[in-house]
Amino acid sequence: MLTRIRSELRGGGGCSGSRPLVVIADRTVPGRSATREAPGGGTLGGTVTAMISDQEARRAFGGRYRLLEFVGEGSNARVYVAEDLTLRRRVALKILRADTAEDAGFTESFADQMRATSALSHPRVLPVYDWGVDPQPYTVTEYLTGGSLAALLREGYRLTPSQALMVGLEAARALVNIHKGGRAHLGLTPFAVLFDSGARPYISDLGLAAALEEAAQRAAETVDAGATEPADPAATPATAAADPGGAPASYSRIEQAQDVHDLAMVLCEAVTGSRNLTVDVGGLDPIPITALGPLQAVLERAIAADPIGRLTAAELASELLRIAPLLPRPDPLPLAISKAPPADAGPTPGRSEAFEQIGPTVSERLAIPHDDIPRRRWPGLVLAAVLVLGGAAGGVWAWLSVASDPTVPDLQGHPQAAAASAAAESGWEVNEVLVRTPNIERGTILRTEPAAGTPLGDGETLDVFVSLGEPLILVADLDVVYGMTVDDAADELEAAGLDFAGETLANDDVVPAGNVIGLDVADGVFELEVGSDVVLLVSEGPADRIVPRVPESRELDAAADALDAIQLVPRLVQEFSAEVPEGTVIAFRPASGNSLPIGSTVQVRVSLGPMPPPEPEEPAEGAEGEEGLESESQGSGDEGSDG
Repeated sequence: MLTRIRSELRGGGGCSGSRPLVVIADRTVPGRSATREAPGGGTLGGTVTAMISDQEARRAFGGRYRLLEFVGEGSNARVYVAEDLTLRRRVALKILRADTAEDAGFTESFADQMRATSALSHPRVLPVYDWGVDPQPYTVTEYLTGGSLAALLREGYRLTPSQALMVGLEAARALVNIHKGGRAHLGLTPFAVLFDSGARPYISDLGLAAALEEAAQRAAETVDAGATEPADPAATPATAAADPGGAPASYSRIEQAQDVHDLAMVLCEAVTGSRNLTVDVGGLDPIPITALGPLQAVLERAIAADPIGRLTAAELASELLRIAPLLPRPDPLPLAISKAPPADAGPTPGRSEAFEQIGPTVSERLAIPHDDIPRRRWPGLVLAAVLVLGGAAGGVWAWLSVASDPTVPDLQGHPQAAAASAAAESGWEVNEVLVRTPNIERGTILRTEPAAGTPLGDGETLDVFVSLGEPLILVADLDVVYGMTVDDAADELEAAGLDFAGETLANDDVVPAGNVIGLDVADGVFELEVGSDVVLLVSEGPADRIVPRVPESRELDAAADALDAIQLVPRLVQEFSAEVPEGTVIAFRPASGNSLPIGSTVQVRVSLGPMPPPEPEEPAEGAEGEEGLESESQGSGDEGSDG
């Protein structure tokens, strides 16, 4: 079966995590101290006294949840594996510290935050099933068996840039959903990134961060800030945002930008072990950390000093998708999947428990680099060893079967069909890895993994790296053609390896008629194959303007602004009008709806009010009497007809 991907398969970006790992899961870590301090308080690792008391074992917490196993403790909460007695399923139960129940403001804010979180639905946000107070506040979430990112990093494992991109993309998509609802996490750390059994990441503790921070702020009003207990890193942010006693407040753009910053720091730490994107080289300008590879530039934009200038969660997800083809396919994360007690198992009061983190997991990890595993000896030594140990028959057969495996042929430079033919003869699976390579014809095999000459057993996978042709050309890199003549732009396309395929005319207010505006490519096309036909968008000058309607207010300033906005020139013309009040606009001329070239003049006809009546003429000297009476009679007649 052929599996096609569009990136390199191997490579670790300078991280030790690029090598294969053997993962040993154990409840107690050998060679370590019995206890160690948890970030934010409490203890982690080793063996500690069970936290399920006899009293806790005899009752259902919250009237519904029977505690099965203690997981971990921090400064703000204890976490247990519990059984939901109603739905008969395992859940993670987090019980907050006792003093939070005494803070009425906290319990109200806590309920509001949990209500909002439980209503949020996203596949990468850890769902909240239930919450309450009994007698301490508690939350009930989905039980995940893959542990946390913090636990993975604490064991010395570092993510490759490809693995970090995978985690970051899923987390960024979750933040998009959170931010779209007007909320923010405000406490995103490696402790808040959990994994299920399929190594899919989840963001946890949404809503707890804000509620706990408010409680800390209230406590700080009466307690010296220096004596205040630090917050649980899995549940406490730098700032708070919810209004106690009401629905969670809408978070600001800056608070949501803090989430993006925190996620970028999590990814940086996951790859490099540090939260710094640069290395201090002693008085010189800091240099980038090369282990991040293409992630470097993206993360720098996500942690910009000005929060308004940072990437949004949606932009971060888009950037991660953009650079994904530049990285190798990620290897699976070395998660040790914890085995929780069965739902029908009773609680275990009084026994010792080992735990790894604050969160819903009960596993301890020990990642051993592949180089530390004993290697296969020379054939004679292996044969001698199995004979001495008395396992001659089975051992020799196992070694002979390895030695008789067919070897990978030298396929470099051959067409990709040659790999399928060789695999069919030897019983291998083929995984084609398509790689864009300069000056190598499309469909040509570049190399194989394992390399030529390596034995490969029946049913094993041969990774075949195949040229996909020349690297793609970024459309954004062709912005240079803006404003050029058509001939110059066509030469630029040819130099970039593209073919000029004609013109499409379009209006443009800036670029002179006959010059290039850009490329006529479909929406969503950001890259082009070498040799693609490209149509240029060519300016035919500004579009004609449509004379707008007279504003409803009929004010002169509003009418002039409406014309200025579309680059038409207003010219005041005053005239009498019996219908339109003095000082207001009667109409435009040309009338509304007419099409005019940009910069054309439009008359703005403004009312002077009704035309004044004509002044009566002075009667001629000596012509009084009947003539004067006749004139007055005509004037009276005119006035009557106007009425």
